[in-house]
Amino acid sequence: MKASTAHWKGHAEPETTLLRAFQARRLHHGWLLAGPEGIGKRSFALAAAAHLLTRSPDHRGDHFDGDMDGASGRLLLQDKHPDCHYITLGPKDDKEARKAEDGKPFETARNIRVDQIRSLQKRLTVRPSLAERRVIIFDSADLMERNAANALLKSLEEPPADTVFLLIAHNPGRLLPTIRSRCLVLDFPALDDAEMADALRAARPELPESEIAALVRLGQGAPGQALSFAGLDMAKIDALLSEIADHGDGTHRARLALGALVANKANRDRFQALLAYAPRFAARRIRDLRDERLPGAIAAWQEIGALASRALVLNLDASAVAFQIGSLLARLAPPR
Repeated sequence: MKASTAHWKGHAEPETTLLRAFQARRLHHGWLLAGPEGIGKRSFALAAAAHLLTRSPDHRGDHFDGDMDGASGRLLLQDKHPDCHYITLGPKDDKEARKAEDGKPFETARNIRVDQIRSLQKRLTVRPSLAERRVIIFDSADLMERNAANALLKSLEEPPADTVFLLIAHNPGRLLPTIRSRCLVLDFPALDDAEMADALRAARPELPESEIAALVRLGQGAPGQALSFAGLDMAKIDALLSEIADHGDGTHRARLALGALVANKANRDRFQALLAYAPRFAARRIRDLRDERLPGAIAAWQEIGALASRALVLNLDASAVAFQIGSLLARLAPPR
């Protein structure tokens, strides 16, 4: 993953916290970047890595400002810096690994595996080779299998010299408590609407304001999530989900229309977007319920999440899954 100086706006507090620790030469070895998926934690980690690897603590400023024109910066941009390590989901098996080696799209494993951690640890036995320190990014740490987490814990308990761990976590509660306790936590709250709009305009300046407004609503404070919906006509899906949750769907019309929007292989990206968005949509609606519908609504939200998580793995029919999601959302509608 190529390091960059760019990251989302709206994260001034974690940026200031890490930057001031670096400038004071009191940089802790472990940092936990905690917040919803798509909020900008990965971009933040890459910008932080660029600064830590190309600047000295004496370099003053209020923002990450990696020197991407120097030798280290150019290596970072080429994803070849020897002191920057990016750990994420690898290929699922040998067949997918060959695809990755050939530069082709590949299916990832479900977890970060222990062999990835052990391979990394072998490289940590020597000092940084180019920069004054080494930066290791885990994306995301809450996807580590148990043995991998235990192996990482050993490195956090006895950190190698001049090494900084940046652990991205969408769900930090899944991490071992002992890992969390050895890291300083940087919280990444959802962006407000103005920050969202600014981030989306910066990332996709060609988008019309009407789509920016729709993406702000759909992204729910997470610009990465919002951008994954760009160009997929998600406003129609949002409108259908809202109609079902508000009024039910006695005639099946809305659910059939929802299924038609994601049917066929040509709409696979939109189907994946629906799977990502539907649980968030349901969770947002549940927060507004205060009557007897709440227990059933919570159960429906849990079923939607479970269905979304297994739909692609089991290669379930997209139209049928969309119809089922609509049926579960109908439980949130007021009684007629």
